[in-house]
Amino acid sequence: MVSMTYQPTNPLTGQGAVGTAPFRYLPADEHRVRPRQVETDPVSKTELFLSQEIAVFFSDALRSELSRSGYTIDDSHDRIVSGANTRFFVDWKSREGRSFELAADYTVQSVERTPFSWHCASVQKGPDALAEDGILIRKGIADCMHRFIAAAQGAGAF
Repeated sequence: MVSMTYQPTNPLTGQGAVGTAPFRYLPADEHRVRPRQVETDPVSKTELFLSQEIAVFFSDALRSELSRSGYTIDDSHDRIVSGANTRFFVDWKSREGRSFELAADYTVQSVERTPFSWHCASVQKGPDALAEDGILIRKGIADCMHRFIAAAQGAGAF
C-alpha cells in the first residue's frame, strides 16, 4: 500500500471561484480494479493500492492545485470541474524501469458558458524501484493538472 500526500506545484495564477465535483475512476466503476487499486499488467502477481480511493485522491489534488493557483474553492459555485480517470496504470515489466500512465477527462460546466472539455494523457518513467511508484504517480497527476488549468484558462473557462 502506498500512502501519499499530494503537494501542489502549479506555477499558474488565476482568480475567482470554482467548484469541484468528485472525479470518477472508471477502472473501478467497470469492476476491473478496486477503488484504491492502481491498474497493473494483468499477468503481474503484484497489486498496488493507494491508502485512499484513487478518485478521491485525484479530486483532492485538483482542489489543491486550483487553490494554489489562486482560485477560491466553492462547491456551490455555478462553475464546476468534474471528470474521470480512464487510466491509472503502473507498469513494472518495462525493461527501461517503471512507468506510470495517466489518462483523465476534465469538464468545466458553467451556467454562463458552454462546457469546456479537455483530455490529458501523461506517461512518467523512472528507475525500477518500489519507492518510485508514488513519485511517478505524483508527477503524472501534476503534469495533467498543470496542462488542464493552462488549457482551461486559455479557453476562458476559468
